[in-house]
Amino acid sequence: MKVPLLRWGYRLLFPVVAGLASPYYLLRLSKRGNPREGWTERMAFYPPSIRDRAGRGVDLWIHAVSVGEVLVALALLRELRRKAPRLRVALSVTTITGRRVALGAADAHTVVLWSPIDFPGVVKRAFDLLRPRALILVETEVWPNYLWEAKRRRVPVLLLNARLSPRTERWYRRFPEVFRPLLQGLSLVLAQAPEDVDRLAGAGFPPERIFVTGNLKYDVANVGSGRAESRCPWWGACGWPPDALVLLAGSTHPGEEEVMLDLYQSSRARHPNLRLVLAPRHVERSPEIHAICRKAGLSVALRSDLGTMGSPGSPPDVLLLNTTGELRFLYEKATVVFIGKSLCAHGGQNFLEAACAGKPILVGPHMENFAMLVREFRKERALLQAADRSELASFLEELLASEEMRLEFGKRAHGVFGKNVGAAARAADVVVGLLRTQPEVRAGS
Repeated sequence: MKVPLLRWGYRLLFPVVAGLASPYYLLRLSKRGNPREGWTERMAFYPPSIRDRAGRGVDLWIHAVSVGEVLVALALLRELRRKAPRLRVALSVTTITGRRVALGAADAHTVVLWSPIDFPGVVKRAFDLLRPRALILVETEVWPNYLWEAKRRRVPVLLLNARLSPRTERWYRRFPEVFRPLLQGLSLVLAQAPEDVDRLAGAGFPPERIFVTGNLKYDVANVGSGRAESRCPWWGACGWPPDALVLLAGSTHPGEEEVMLDLYQSSRARHPNLRLVLAPRHVERSPEIHAICRKAGLSVALRSDLGTMGSPGSPPDVLLLNTTGELRFLYEKATVVFIGKSLCAHGGQNFLEAACAGKPILVGPHMENFAMLVREFRKERALLQAADRSELASFLEELLASEEMRLEFGKRAHGVFGKNVGAAARAADVVVGLLRTQPEVRAGS
């Protein structure tokens, strides 16, 4: 397919698709905040506060989507700050939760803005304001108008921490005449592992521009490490004994909480000191999960109800983490960790923070989004993946019954983690080298 035809086809069809899908996305946004928040910025009409800070142009425009991609971007940015402290950066974010994380970590030389919608005029206005020397897209954010506008302005585009889900790879391979010309607009592709190179090249990414720098999610998890006592002073308010066995179910999705409650109740007969922490992926589900726990006859404490000075009443059976940003600090307190979205949903969630804490990790059969990581950890016997609920129960019982087994799996998980930290520094070297080839932005140019 000719590039001009592809461009006009996309520009005609994308607004239609976006319009049809808008009710669904507005509903999703309404569950996490004000769905109208930031719409003028999403159309690249910026308030004076952003125009004043970004109007002189930036060295880097980093485009991320949600919390996971934002954390990857921030890991890179931390390394860039060590090498170039005054680098001017614009970080665009799509989701409300991602924006909160970005604003919480932004510095004096980083401006956070809503990601412009991929309409030609909108993207052009964003480029007119930012005038970046380079554009970085995080993981899977390959938006056509971003690439076409960058090419028109001779701005190099780098894909950071590149990954392909099986579904995306199938689409790229099925329609090479559509995607291959678009992917050729990438100047550099930083892959997570050597085995990704052939997959990316086969899907249409320019093979001569693919380089392996490692998985930045290891660096994200490494930053979050630290003693739970200093990060979670409220933990003692649970009233759980020091020798309690703590089953932590992190980033759970619908259906998985019921499974965890069943496993907890059956295991508690053999391990009376067992306690359960439920940390749903979406905290707005907390009232629903609280009701499920009470219906099961279990006492529940909400994290939001626990202060730093203790909590009245008897120690609960279940702690429900109904706050954001604290799960990573709780892995230190866990005895065994289950990673959600892997048993009753598909895709899985990131388990590297648990590995960083040196904990034995359980996952279900559906870890498609982290298949490479799962293979690496299973190869080193550093993770247990259950085929179904029955096998999950068996693995859990083995771990609860054997401290030696828990220590060994935790040690191996931490070892695999330690070998893979450092991708952010390698990626930062590439970015700094790329910027050296680009002219400086002049105010008013």
